[in-house]
Amino acid sequence: GEVAYMKDTDGDGRADLRETWFTGFAEENPQLRANHPTFALDNRIYIANGLRGGTVVAKKAEWAAGAQPVSIGGRDFRFDPLSGCYEAVSGVGQFGMTFDDFGNRFVCSNRNPCKHVVLDQRYLERSPGVAVAAVEHDVSPAGELSRVFPIARAWTTSTLHAGQFTAACGVTIYRGDLLPQGFRGNSFTCEPTGHLVHRDVLSPAGATFTSKPGHEGIEFLASRDEWFSPVNLADGPDGALYVVDMYRAVIEHPQFMPEELKTRPDLRYGDDRGRIYRIVPGGGWARPAHWGISQDDQPAEKLTTAELVELLDHANGWHRDTAARLLYERQDTAAGTLLKERFRKGFRARGRVHALRVLDGLSLLDEETVAAALGDATPCVREQALLLSERFESPGADLRRALAEMLTSDADDKLAFQAVLTIGTGDAADPMHAVERLSQAAVLRASDPWMRTAATLAVARQPGTLLARRMLSVSMLEASVSPQSAAALAELVRSTWEVAGAGGVDAATGELLSEFSIGWKRLARARESVAPSPLSRVLLAALRGLGEGLSRRRVTLAAASEGIAPEARDAVSALRDLAVRVVEDREADGKFRIEAVSALRHYPYGAAGPPLKGLVASDAEQSLRLAAIEALARFRDSDLAEYFLKQFAAATPTIGRALLDAMLNDAGRAKHLLAEIEAGRFDRRELDAARAGRLLKHRDPVIRQAAHKLLAAEVPEERRQVIDAYQAALFGEQRLYVKADAERGRAVFEKNCVTCHRVGELGVNVAPDIADSRTRQPEQLLVDILDPNRAIDSNYFSYTVVTTEGLTHTGIVATETATSVTLRQPEGKTVSVLRDEIDEMVNNRVSLMPVGLEKTIPPEQMAELISFLKNWRYLGGRVPIDGLAKPPNTP
Repeated sequence: GEVAYMKDTDGDGRADLRETWFTGFAEENPQLRANHPTFALDNRIYIANGLRGGTVVAKKAEWAAGAQPVSIGGRDFRFDPLSGCYEAVSGVGQFGMTFDDFGNRFVCSNRNPCKHVVLDQRYLERSPGVAVAAVEHDVSPAGELSRVFPIARAWTTSTLHAGQFTAACGVTIYRGDLLPQGFRGNSFTCEPTGHLVHRDVLSPAGATFTSKPGHEGIEFLASRDEWFSPVNLADGPDGALYVVDMYRAVIEHPQFMPEELKTRPDLRYGDDRGRIYRIVPGGGWARPAHWGISQDDQPAEKLTTAELVELLDHANGWHRDTAARLLYERQDTAAGTLLKERFRKGFRARGRVHALRVLDGLSLLDEETVAAALGDATPCVREQALLLSERFESPGADLRRALAEMLTSDADDKLAFQAVLTIGTGDAADPMHAVERLSQAAVLRASDPWMRTAATLAVARQPGTLLARRMLSVSMLEASVSPQSAAALAELVRSTWEVAGAGGVDAATGELLSEFSIGWKRLARARESVAPSPLSRVLLAALRGLGEGLSRRRVTLAAASEGIAPEARDAVSALRDLAVRVVEDREADGKFRIEAVSALRHYPYGAAGPPLKGLVASDAEQSLRLAAIEALARFRDSDLAEYFLKQFAAATPTIGRALLDAMLNDAGRAKHLLAEIEAGRFDRRELDAARAGRLLKHRDPVIRQAAHKLLAAEVPEERRQVIDAYQAALFGEQRLYVKADAERGRAVFEKNCVTCHRVGELGVNVAPDIADSRTRQPEQLLVDILDPNRAIDSNYFSYTVVTTEGLTHTGIVATETATSVTLRQPEGKTVSVLRDEIDEMVNNRVSLMPVGLEKTIPPEQMAELISFLKNWRYLGGRVPIDGLAKPPNTP
């Protein structure tokens, strides 16, 4: 893939100049390629990745010399159209990218209709020691949380995705001036699978946005025509919203379809019928007298610089963007005086933002203008000023003073987030002044995870240790900590102390521990013991974070505590005792108990092991037991292998998998597990394919060899004979599968399978979902049916529970809590049993699906059943099985 530049140089309406500017975008799939080149506020052209990445390099002659390839895996791309500078940027879009009036960037992917790119790449690069889990936020509900309301039949590749976004694309923030005011700033996203366009109303939420549907249960645009396939949207110069309709019978790409459907003739139906719709207000709307950028439809390039400057305040974003692009392209420095004058008076907030950005693009932006913008009445303008202040490596006194005020005089959360990023990741000329304000802003907004991330990035810069200590200071916390805020403050302190511990030196660690001991003294007062409290939760989080950070330097908390003052060492020991009390306190908040579990893993095994083992063996909530297993797995003590296997014997699936992972994450324990398998004391079927694969590919050759010897697949001879006979009948000379009638297969499914499986509207999902069988080969489906125990997910093992009254229940474990276990049974039935009433609970190590279906399903019916599983979506005339989906209005 490439970025090509084309230009009409002689005015005949045809591009006679063509240049290749960049190459290297991945070309694996036409649906997943670079797209949506968009000129943004920062005078750069952004390009959505398409999800397949690539390694991009400049090819234009004057840029190519010395050009370095840039990987865009998991990121989008931008470049300066004048200088040719280019780079990867945070966030990744599939097909769709858009900006709002103030430069916020939004992207989408199949299951994510609208994502805001919250963190810019440069902040991550300035703090390389911080692992940031996400840079994007789902503004609109995504995946299974999303909801769409088609009015035509909507075909989805999985029944689990019905009524949800499955092909979200073309996301656009409406910035026009023709639709009603309530539509401005809304997000619009195409969903071609549902034949609709969805609208969400965005609202600020901390550092990002949240949304609600434009109309609950009703889509902005939907059609009963099953070929209507909207894929893209755009604002027009007339202020209307434009919709691109692909208009196809089938919109799935052959790469994602089963082999037998890739040659269907209807795949191309509609490739000559695409169209574009213009969405305008009802009630007598009339075509405007002009369509261009000026009242007399004069070509944009003919406008004077002064006229373009005035257009920066136009109500329609299309006009503002076009004017900004032309001013940047023209590079007329005479615009500077006009821009500064209009910035100070006359322009609305959107126009003032454009004026700042055009000044920057013309290299005419000065500190005086930025300082004035930092005092603007509108937070969005001040946010842009913060971003632009980063241009100045050594800001003057007026600009430094204006920057500092951002963190004290403004209550806007998004502005405070940007201020922490801008000031915190810079080289502060007045460290104490900046630290005070940064810590205050972070503590007051600790409930926002993005603010916690910004504060952590700031700690990674100098003076990081000072900032981390300040956020744990008693005076700061006493004004903020409460039972309601403790969890958020604890996470803020944990993340910042982890970064400080990882990036510091021994002296810095001592400073952190000394600050910690001051907090402990304040908490303990004159008492010998301290009950769990909000402040103790924050202190425990600090110790946990410091322990994690030190472990990244391969330093233990015990070793770090050796050379520090006795009072700090005493505080570390005292908090260990507090962590044990929290772990064992059944009345304590569950999340607090998990945090205490995580803190214990930084203490020696002799102190941490007993309470953690007690928690694993208890009837505590599953999440607590999982946290305790994970904490114990960090230790390498020899008695843990036997302990984990002993607990496994009575474990439910989730706990059992965690125990197996604990066995596999240590080579010594992995060898012990294989020895138990060889001795016949552990059933090898307990290892699913993924965990068996870890042993088969282990870096230790002894473990690899033993795994290949013990875990080789075996099929009982009786099952092998049945499978061979059916394969010969279905796929051999008789060719029963080729002749099979999928409609008759529906009856076979209803008779034999609906008690545990759901396909379309038939049956219930007790066992694994089989409706999404488009990529499963018929031969594999046959094996799965005739030998259900060959490869079974441990989530679907059958369990037998015997109660104290002698009742027996068999089913799959659906949920488990501290007090009960719920089994899911055939026909969608469930039964819940209190733990106190369970006399015995046994894992049967087999599927709930019975062996021996060949006794009730002869080969001909088996062929029909498999044909139904492969073709159920195309029955009933939706897309006929013969592949002939006729276009509308044809005989």
